[in-house]
Amino acid sequence: MDYDVIIVGASIAGCTAATQYGRAGLRVALLERHRSPQAHKTLCGHFILGGTHDVLRRLDFWQPMLDRGAAVTTGLGVWTDAGWIVPAADHGVPPAISLRRSKLDPLLREIAAGTPGVDLLMGQKVVGLVENGAVSGVVTDDGTRLHARLVVGADGHHSTVARLAGVPEDVAPNERFLFWAYYEGAEMMGPGDGQLWQLDPDIAVCVQVDDGLTLVGVFPAKERLAEFAEDRLAAFDRFVARLPGGPTLSCARRVSNLVGTTDYPCVRRSPVPRPGLALVGDAATASDPVPAVGCGWAFRSAAWLTDATADTLRDGGDLGRALRRYRRAHRFIDRYDDLGRQDALAKPPNALQRAIRTAAVTDQQIARRLAAFGMRAEAPSVLLNPGVVARALLTRRAARPA
Repeated sequence: MDYDVIIVGASIAGCTAATQYGRAGLRVALLERHRSPQAHKTLCGHFILGGTHDVLRRLDFWQPMLDRGAAVTTGLGVWTDAGWIVPAADHGVPPAISLRRSKLDPLLREIAAGTPGVDLLMGQKVVGLVENGAVSGVVTDDGTRLHARLVVGADGHHSTVARLAGVPEDVAPNERFLFWAYYEGAEMMGPGDGQLWQLDPDIAVCVQVDDGLTLVGVFPAKERLAEFAEDRLAAFDRFVARLPGGPTLSCARRVSNLVGTTDYPCVRRSPVPRPGLALVGDAATASDPVPAVGCGWAFRSAAWLTDATADTLRDGGDLGRALRRYRRAHRFIDRYDDLGRQDALAKPPNALQRAIRTAAVTDQQIARRLAAFGMRAEAPSVLLNPGVVARALLTRRAARPA
């Protein structure tokens, strides 16, 4: 074997996996089709939920991100038609972090390339797979054949590796579209150090990012596409101006074009589709972007894969068994993705959702659980369990006027 592991795609998931495998003493080929180390993803809100905090700390990524100017969000205020859900100062939910991909992607490549055992190969486009009963390598566009015991597809939701391997896709519709822009000098008016508006069916967000900038994003239902098609920027400005307790932009300066897309379907593939092959990040699960899970899933799935397989690859153990451990860990994402796909249909909130939101306005215990759920810091059962439902219904009933 030329390498122990070949990783295709040198963005969040690929660089995370490469760094961890290299630190475990393995030989890693990290292939990236772009030639420039500064290449980065543009269609990404780069808000990394608090559930990823421990992983970033453990991988020694947190401090380098702060050194590049990343902004930390300790508590989001959530607007609902029942009132603001205000984060308590001592809620105990891990903080989120945000660093634009123009800084994050080069930083992660720098860390990976500086890890002993990792060969960062820029400008290498994969056009084929080497197979011998299992996937055992890749072929690049210049005819180079690389071999390894494990091939990892970390090449995004349009994964070339998955296509070459014939991996089936489970595609679900998304009935919202999305646009955001960056502002200098914006003033947040709502509670917390970031805000989210549940406008049913529309969604909006306002969060701090690096360099003192503010990201303002809107996720309208597709029934409003015609409004945005006529004059995208004017429709965006009108949407933001109507937000209850929304940011003050009158003295702010927009420092970017609108970023976004009118269609972003949810795509899911098996994270272990073939012997010798694993998928991480968007290559495995490209979820609804509204809950901002993408970057976190990329970091976490790559960490779960390396945790499950690094020792086995180093010691020559049973790789199939190790990959099954990764598959079990990945079910955490699958459970949240099931819920995200339902929410992406932009349907009115059901009775349970309304009860929890209403109760969270006055009940700090439910508000904390809702924050842990939103930050993907715990399993969905932190919020969706009979005890929380009963408490929410009682709180809601007690709040009704006589």
